[in-house]
Amino acid sequence: MIKSITQYRGLPRQIYLLLIARTVIAMSSFIFPFLTLFLSSRLHMSDMEIGRYLLFVSLSYIPAALIGGKLADKLGRKWVYFFSMVFADIACFISGFYYQEAMVIYILIAGFFFMNMGMPVLSAMMMDLTHPGNRQESFSLIYLGYNLGFAFGPLIAGLLFEHYIQWIFWGQALLNLAAMSLIAIFVKDTKPGQNEIEALAQDANRAKERASGESLLQSLFHAPEVLLFALFGSLYAFAYAELGFVLPLQMADIFGAGAGSKLYGVIWSLNGLFVFLLTPLTVLMFKKRPPLLNLSFAGICYLVGMGLYSLISSLPLFYLMVAVWTLGEVVGATNSGVFIANHSPISHRARYQSIYDIIQGSGRAIGPLLVGIFLMSHSYADAWRLVALLCLISAASFYIMYRYYHKKEQRSLEDDPAGVPICDK
Repeated sequence: MIKSITQYRGLPRQIYLLLIARTVIAMSSFIFPFLTLFLSSRLHMSDMEIGRYLLFVSLSYIPAALIGGKLADKLGRKWVYFFSMVFADIACFISGFYYQEAMVIYILIAGFFFMNMGMPVLSAMMMDLTHPGNRQESFSLIYLGYNLGFAFGPLIAGLLFEHYIQWIFWGQALLNLAAMSLIAIFVKDTKPGQNEIEALAQDANRAKERASGESLLQSLFHAPEVLLFALFGSLYAFAYAELGFVLPLQMADIFGAGAGSKLYGVIWSLNGLFVFLLTPLTVLMFKKRPPLLNLSFAGICYLVGMGLYSLISSLPLFYLMVAVWTLGEVVGATNSGVFIANHSPISHRARYQSIYDIIQGSGRAIGPLLVGIFLMSHSYADAWRLVALLCLISAASFYIMYRYYHKKEQRSLEDDPAGVPICDK
């Protein structure tokens, strides 16, 4: 247990600063968790109007992430993030004054756009500050901080929603401002300089990270494993989205609407607890294994944890399955960023991250929509069987990728004995 904690010692100083900032950013998640309730209870939008609005917000992530990634790779990380968050905070502050007016929906769209511009930039900063030897620990520590912050943010927002709703907007802006100020003052711009680019070009262990003069599309064409990785990972995102869609409906059906909603809240409280407990231990156990193999294991955890919801109706078993699929969540989250970082050219890091985020987001966005259509003629148990099948396909695909690239590296090692396998380090 002590070793699982001490593994986080000795990381770059700026990683600890990003940990604090990322925790505060997650704690500021006031608006989005309550967006549906806000649109229905305050602006009196219909279900169809809310669905259309949320879809538009989700789609806006595509240009926002691409623009943010492009600017971060060309101009620098810190100030692109700073100015995108400044504009996002301005939108949040204004929304707090006009939250009863219909025009607020357009202000919020602008705010979400600028927030989304900054997300790939933070991930690129983490890539810049780490190397393959400490990425598992660094990425998992940031992930732990994010979950810790997110455990408190919606709770605070829930207390404010009924009587102090304007403070949901102002509170998010103020906490974002605190995190943004921390990064602006204490974190140096991490955009790699010429010396770092040249040093990386000489490192045989990190050939995939060498700078490229190609465009984003040309670069991705020569890195099909990144697109395949994102595509197979989007099936996990599709499956995970059903925990927020199918599971509450199923629990309300089994335990009743009132009790089901309360018991469903316990599910996510347990998820947060398990994330906190499992992350250090999981990293310690899995960090020496190839990320692709770890991602395959994550799929098996999803397959078992979610798939068994098609068979059980006992509350203790519902809670037990949380531990199983949370293990998959932790393994997946702590290895995905490592794989993308190890396979992103130093000159394209933010853009590679934006492409990965877009493909993942697509899985999350279409999951409830397609399963909702599926449920029109099928049961909740059938939906979980479908989810289990998708998890099995993704887990098998990651394993096939691992076997293929492992053999490819072995052939390269035989041709060049001085080389070192890099694909899954």
